[in-house]
Amino acid sequence: MDIQQLYYFMNIVECGCNLSLAAKKIHITQSALSQLIINFETNEELTLFYRKNGRLDSLTSSGEKLYTYAQEITKLHEQMNEMVRKEAAKQKGTIRIGLPSLILRIFFSSFFPKFMMDNPNIQIEIVEGGSNYLRKMLFQNDLDMAILIEPTSLDTKSFEEHVIQIDEMTAFVYHDHPLSKYKILDWHDIEPYPLATFNESYTTNELVKNKLKEVDTTAKIKFQSSSWDYLVEATQESKIVTILPSPIERTMDKSLFSEIPFKDPIPFNVLLCRPIKPKYSDIESLVYESILSYFYQPII
Repeated sequence: MDIQQLYYFMNIVECGCNLSLAAKKIHITQSALSQLIINFETNEELTLFYRKNGRLDSLTSSGEKLYTYAQEITKLHEQMNEMVRKEAAKQKGTIRIGLPSLILRIFFSSFFPKFMMDNPNIQIEIVEGGSNYLRKMLFQNDLDMAILIEPTSLDTKSFEEHVIQIDEMTAFVYHDHPLSKYKILDWHDIEPYPLATFNESYTTNELVKNKLKEVDTTAKIKFQSSSWDYLVEATQESKIVTILPSPIERTMDKSLFSEIPFKDPIPFNVLLCRPIKPKYSDIESLVYESILSYFYQPII
C-alpha cells in the first residue's frame, strides 16, 4: 500500500468498516474503495477484514496489525509534511526590522550578511531611525520587530522584550581637551563645557537630560544631531563634550579622540522587541530566534 491507500484503509476502519460511509468521507466511489481492499488482499494473499453477508464486518488479527502500523506511518507522514512546510516557509518571505543606525553598524554589521547568505530566499527590510521613531512604527504595526534602547516605554502586555546588550553612556572629547587626562568623570566635571548628544528622536537624548537633572548639574546640552560620527568630530578643536553610547568608541580614531567613563553612568541597554501574537510566522520566529542566539552565544 502507498500512503494514500493507507489513509483509505484507516478511514474504512474508523467508519466501522462501513464502505459507503468511508467512501463519502474521502470523496471516492464505494466500488473503487472496495476494489482497493480486494486487490490488496489478493496480491498480498492476506485477509484484512472478516465478512458477513458479503459486507466488511471487522478486522482480522492481520488487519489490526496493519492498522497499528498505518497509524504510526500516517502520523510520521503528517509530521514530515509539517516539517517540509516550515522549512519552506523559512526560505521565503520578507520581514521588516527597525534599528537605530548606530546599533545596526556596531552590533549587526556581520549578523545580517551571514543570515542572508544562510537564508537566501528571505528578504530583510531594515528601517533605520531613532528609538522614539521606531517605537511609533512598532505601535502602528509597520515593523515586525525593532531594536530599541531601554526604557522602551512599551506595554509589556502587548510587547515582549529581550535585553541583547548591556552598556553605558560615556563622554567623548578631542585629545587636547582639558578633560582628556581624566580616567573617570563626575557629572559636575563637565559643567564648564558645552554638551552635545543625539537629537530628540533618540531615547538617549531623554536619558542624558534626565541624568543632568537628577545630578543637579549646571551643564547644558548646546548641540544635537542624529549623526554620531559628526557629534564626535564636533569636539575637534573645541571644548565640546559629547555624551554618547560607549560602543561608539569602536568607530573613532583613538589618536584624535578620547573616551572617558562616568562614575555614575547612564545605562545604555539594547533590547529586541516585538508585538505579542497568538502565533508567529515561521519567518518571524526564525529571524527573532536567530538574533537572540547571535547575542546569547555561550562564553567558552
